[in-house]
Order: sequence, then C-alpha cells, then structure tokens
Amino acid sequence: MTSNSSSDELFRDQGFRYRIARDEHGEAMARLLGAAFAHEPMAHAIGLHADDVYPLASRFIPECTANGLSVIAVPEEAPDLLAGVFINRDFKAPLPAGIPDHFPRFGPIFQALESVDALYEAQVPGLQVGQACDLWMVAVDPDGRFSRRGIARNLFRASVEVIRDRSFERCVTECTGAYSQRSAIATGFTERASIVYKDFIFDGRPIFASIPEPHRRLVLYERVLRTS
Repeated sequence: MTSNSSSDELFRDQGFRYRIARDEHGEAMARLLGAAFAHEPMAHAIGLHADDVYPLASRFIPECTANGLSVIAVPEEAPDLLAGVFINRDFKAPLPAGIPDHFPRFGPIFQALESVDALYEAQVPGLQVGQACDLWMVAVDPDGRFSRRGIARNLFRASVEVIRDRSFERCVTECTGAYSQRSAIATGFTERASIVYKDFIFDGRPIFASIPEPHRRLVLYERVLRTS
C-alpha cells in the first residue's frame, strides 16, 4: 500500500501521517470502510455487515483515489497499515454506476441521505459541479488500537485542506453518528439540515427507531471556504 510520493503528505500528528489517497491504497480503503460502516448507526439498525458494505464502498474507490480529494492516515512506524480514511467527492457529481440500484438493502440509508441533502439544497439553490465537495465516508480502524489519537478530526482537517486547495467554495458532510458530528463541529463545520431517526419513515415503517442514544439524528454540516 506504500506510496513513495512525499508530495502527497499533508501533515503529521501523534505518530500518524495524513496524506492524499491514491490508487494503490484503494483495496485497503474499501476494506476499512466496510469494517467501520458495519457499526454505523443506520447500517447497524438494518442489519448490514462488513461484507455488505465493502462492495458498495468499492464502487466509490476508483473515483475517490483518482480525484485527489480523499485522504488517509497511516502510522509513521507502519506506513503499509491503514489507520483511517475519508473518501471525498464533488457534491453534485453523479453516483457511480449501479448505485443505488444494485444495493437494495441500502435503500433506507440512501433515502435518508437524499432527504437531508434536499433540505440543504433548498437553502443553497443552484449548486453546480465544482462548487461543493462532499466529505462522503470517514472510517477509523474499528478494532480500537488507534482510538483516542484524534484521527477522525485530523481526517476532517486534512480533507478541508485538500478541498480548499482545489478551489471549492464549500464542504458538506452528512454525519450519521454522534462521534463524527463532534468531529465536524470541532473542525469548523456548521449544522445546516437534519432528520431525526425515530421520525424517519421508510416503506411505512420508522425503520431507524431502534438506533440508540447518543445517535439521535442524521445531520448535514457545511463549512464555507470562500464566497463567490
């Protein structure tokens, strides 16, 4: 998984290097996203597992390792090991081929995301490709060995740095759990739209009503980088 390009490195903190994700990182990124998102509140509520999430995450990898917008965290002492990842993409870009149609089990999740995105776009009409970047999926190794090292917050920070350098006007991120929501707030994002899990109805059922505290809402946050 090692990349030899020092220009891809963004910064170091607490023993980790934060760098731009490239093609050689793709398989490890998809595996980590699958493992982590099996614990995400909505995925857990509808019974998804790592093997369910991995194929979905893999559909985003070619775009997100080629666009220069996604970031990873690797331990300084073990640069072949992936500790964290944030895949990022243009908010107005079309979804990869086959999404969501090839993944019907994710239907409730995509409908929830579409709902909160629509609430946001009603406030910011006319967004075009190249104006807003979506911090799309963030994951830190879920086995706990890298916990309390600030990785999630630093992945937010690294993402913002890269996106600002690419001349986007704003970042958005749809945070599904309380912990990613805290990281977004800590890195300068502001809440713009949300849905309450217990109130969300899919096919006539409150499908996310079982999600426990502290994960009460799906929240879309925004950080404005420059005004047009």
